[in-house]
Amino acid sequence: MGHRVTKQPGLFEDAAAHLNRMRSIVIGRDAECLVTLLAAHAPDEPAILDSTYGTGVMWKGTGFLPVRMDLNPDLDVDKVGDFTAMPFEANSFDVIVFDPPHFPNAGGSALSLSGSAKPYRHHYGLADAGDIGRDGDDISGLFVPFLREAARVLRPSGLVFAKIKDFVHNHRYQWQHVMFIEAARTVGLTPCDLLVKADPAGGNLQSGRWQQAMHLRNAHCFWIVVRNSTRCEPLGHPIDG
Repeated sequence: MGHRVTKQPGLFEDAAAHLNRMRSIVIGRDAECLVTLLAAHAPDEPAILDSTYGTGVMWKGTGFLPVRMDLNPDLDVDKVGDFTAMPFEANSFDVIVFDPPHFPNAGGSALSLSGSAKPYRHHYGLADAGDIGRDGDDISGLFVPFLREAARVLRPSGLVFAKIKDFVHNHRYQWQHVMFIEAARTVGLTPCDLLVKADPAGGNLQSGRWQQAMHLRNAHCFWIVVRNSTRCEPLGHPIDG
């Protein structure tokens, strides 16, 4: 059984009118990214699942009402569930939004009880002894399990919109967005598009730990578009003719 949502009037309701052609960089917030991606790639009145809904901040002002799922039972959601084992039937959604937790530094190690991630353990379901596929900053082990489940729950030619952020750990740049793209191809899905979000408020944290920094301050993230298909074009695209 599918889950349909309707688009309500919102701040960005005229986004589709400016589709010719939307730019691949958004200097702003996630709401603008979502509206851009939905206008560019999703069918009309898409059935949307936010698989990591949290408090739903990114949806405010968009006019879209997704089905809300999160691992935390204390949140106001429609379904409590793990994005690696979603409580939905196959072929239920046109779009799945994926915004996994991103911890900012080595202090977020899953084995660190006093690290910077401590306040978020319950919110994100991070176990004190470590989780399978996740170790603080590094969440790449969750990509394949999530994408396999997304392929099941998505309709043919359905879409994943994934918010992925790279980070620096132990003096090495961790290419999380590259790992996500590789994971999608491993599962048999097709990475189709990439939007870069530069938040004006992002990357402003000050710390004396970075006196000898070897990398630029990270103030951006990626929204990656993956299609449940062997190609980027949706079903019914003129290329089919």
